[in-house]
Amino acid sequence: MRANNRLTRGMRNRNPMNIRRSASKWVGKVEQTAAADPQFEQFTSITFGIRAGLYLLTKYVRDYKLDTLPLVIHRWCPNGDGNNNEVMYLNHLKCKCHLIDNVQVNTRYFFMMAAGICTVESLFKLTWDIFMGAYALLPQSMQDFWKKRSTESQEREEVDGL
Repeated sequence: MRANNRLTRGMRNRNPMNIRRSASKWVGKVEQTAAADPQFEQFTSITFGIRAGLYLLTKYVRDYKLDTLPLVIHRWCPNGDGNNNEVMYLNHLKCKCHLIDNVQVNTRYFFMMAAGICTVESLFKLTWDIFMGAYALLPQSMQDFWKKRSTESQEREEVDGL
């Protein structure tokens, strides 16, 4: 493993999805100190950093009704925020993660999207085990949302296959 100073910023912060610093009281959040990153959240573990990202993605899909990849990415990394390039970000997720623009985000896409964001933001390979560990820390209402979404998606696939 590389020396700590050679890790990506997201990995040093244990925030592989590069969530910007805010007043949010994230589970596992490191309180700001003189040595803290002034722009991005820091977490006590990668699992808590992933959990925060999953929480945000769930809010985008469930609460803000941003239920396709382009809508989510427009909110996640808008062009006007620093050095973001939405088109390049989307193209990376579509090519490397095999995501499609206008497919409704379901549970499978949720994992693939989170994994892709980790790769783009921090060169971090999100494994299923880490994802599920972070997912288990989400509020029950969010877990229920994804379970329901998965069931609805399976029912649609079965109807489409007839």
